[in-house]
Amino acid sequence: MTRRTDAEYEKLADEFEAGDFTVTGPVAVYPERLRTGRPAGGKGRSGNTPAISVRFPSELRSALDDLAAAESTPVAEVIRRAVADYVAAHPV
Repeated sequence: MTRRTDAEYEKLADEFEAGDFTVTGPVAVYPERLRTGRPAGGKGRSGNTPAISVRFPSELRSALDDLAAAESTPVAEVIRRAVADYVAAHPV
């Protein structure tokens, strides 16, 4: 995935402002997939997200780092998603 340039963002903004775009359908939003964690600097806290420390074997940690980099996502977010999926698949 390549990053867009400032010129590309300008073109997209101009097209949007001119109404030169097509809506292809509803946007699906999955609240369980929205990022959690610490708020951006200066913003108030909206929830309690206690920290937990976990150790991984080197190979697993390396694979985790690679996955997070490929998705442009923090490692902590990949871990949260994996744990949420596991817990959902294994109810007690």
